[in-house]
Amino acid sequence: MITPDRRGWGRSIPDSEYRRTSIAEQAIELAPLLKQAGASPATVIGLGFGAVVALELALADPELVARAFLIEPPVLGAISAANEGMSADVEAIRAAAEEGGEEAAYRLFLSGALHTLGAGAERWSEHADRGPAAARSFLVEVPAVPAWPLDPVRLAALESEVIVVTQPSTPALLGRAAETVVDRVPGAGAMHTSRDGTAAISAMLDGPLPWE
Repeated sequence: MITPDRRGWGRSIPDSEYRRTSIAEQAIELAPLLKQAGASPATVIGLGFGAVVALELALADPELVARAFLIEPPVLGAISAANEGMSADVEAIRAAAEEGGEEAAYRLFLSGALHTLGAGAERWSEHADRGPAAARSFLVEVPAVPAWPLDPVRLAALESEVIVVTQPSTPALLGRAAETVVDRVPGAGAMHTSRDGTAAISAMLDGPLPWE
């Protein structure tokens, strides 16, 4: 199993100019890792932001991804009812950053106080990356998912198998986002695990899927 550190997370330290990113850029940076490891076509698993990156990777490099598990993909830009909440969260992030810097904004996210852009984040705060670049990377990535479109033309050409996963602790908003992805990705399956976190990932890899 390969568990890469995306730019700015874990031991991957970005340069000082890292102030903007996109889902496409993140997928482009991951693709060479799969190629170099000789792991393609691979089963790719992504949680949250990583789930959207996994879907983009399957779209951009179909020969690399045989199957993609998308755990709680936060495609909130596709949910009209989330727009007001996203705007409020952006203002809260801006205020926290102005008052206490990047770390304060990241703490706000992990606290669960961002009810739209950070729905359910408090569930994983104990295990969250606290590395030297994590707070900045969080701020850099915040705009990336809302800006990523569920383009029906691109989705129609998707060759990889896609499974959208929810967990017992999945917040209602992320549940709606998951349903939206299932509805818009041709042939996508929905899977609700009986466990959370890493235990859920083990269940995905070890057991047959509900429709197999």
